[in-house]
Amino acid sequence: MSMHRKFTIGRDRTCDIPLADDSVSSRHAELEFLQDGKLLLTDCRSTNGTFLLGTGGEARRISQSLVSPLDQVRLGGVTLALRDLIEALRLKAAIPVPGALGVPPGEPEAPRVKGHHLLRCPCGGIKAADAPCPECGR
Repeated sequence: MSMHRKFTIGRDRTCDIPLADDSVSSRHAELEFLQDGKLLLTDCRSTNGTFLLGTGGEARRISQSLVSPLDQVRLGGVTLALRDLIEALRLKAAIPVPGALGVPPGEPEAPRVKGHHLLRCPCGGIKAADAPCPECGR
């Protein structure tokens, strides 16, 4: 049985994650769980854009970007934590979502890949905390 790995987010009630906000397009974005455990967020040509929020609150418009469960995104005028989107998908599906953290709410833990904590580099890339960024080398 193949596992559903791409989920839609938008104002339309048929989306996997429906958002009832006029600033959100009917099919605003897609969140895809990739085979290597990474998450890919893709804007679906939304009217008001998809933004990745930095730790300082700065917003960077994306068309497609690797993201982390620790990231925050803005879809139109709605700001969400990716971790909350993953949890909503897990609860809606009533089955484990690929790549879901499985950490109980209120117990923050950085996501791990092969034992390494992941974080967002200032360039926007995602890297292990103890390794150089694959995007910029920092």
